[in-house]
Amino acid sequence: MPISSTRDDAPGSVSHGYSWVPPGLTRKKYRLLPIVKVLFLSDAMLGDSVMIGFLSEVARIFANSMQTQWIVDVEEYMAQLPNHIVPRVNSTGEKYREKQLLTQLPRQDLSVAYCRHLGNNTERKVYEEFINARNEIALDIGYVAANIPKRMECHKCSGILEKNEMAVIAPKLGESTGWHPACFTCATCEQLLVDLTYCVKDNQIYCERHYAELHKPRCAACDEVL
Repeated sequence: MPISSTRDDAPGSVSHGYSWVPPGLTRKKYRLLPIVKVLFLSDAMLGDSVMIGFLSEVARIFANSMQTQWIVDVEEYMAQLPNHIVPRVNSTGEKYREKQLLTQLPRQDLSVAYCRHLGNNTERKVYEEFINARNEIALDIGYVAANIPKRMECHKCSGILEKNEMAVIAPKLGESTGWHPACFTCATCEQLLVDLTYCVKDNQIYCERHYAELHKPRCAACDEVL
């Protein structure tokens, strides 16, 4: 049966000891129907309606794209990440995640409400068209497959992912394309993609910040794309 997000052992529950876990990962092994994306943010970020709205939209995109079930283990996934970025509650890893949410998903890239230098309606329209196109063709969220059905090559390091090994999958690049959990990084900054959120271009994955910069220059003073 489905696992309610209100249960103590639900994905993302603080009882896991983590401020975030990938969709489908639980300390105990459960079957999830459907997958629920649960986010835990700091008090300051909880007051940011644009950030909440954006991450909710990312979760919706993910939920709509998933048609399968999987059983995975939180501890196995976290053990494959560098220890200092594991998002344990009240840890440096939790602070790192919050910083990366703001860095990789800059608010001014997400909504005109945070853009101070759009001078006229034409500029606003061009900006909104860029956002809509990005959300439609590039933006997605990866998921963790506990037991991949066949042997594959890690898309980043070219190392071998054996059949039944755990891997991160980016649906926009196909279900047969996988990464080691620690290899699911932006092709530009090489940082782990926060909350598995990525944009795809030319068969590579990027954080939203650097995806935007592939298309538009960014002002060094205000950090807005031009």
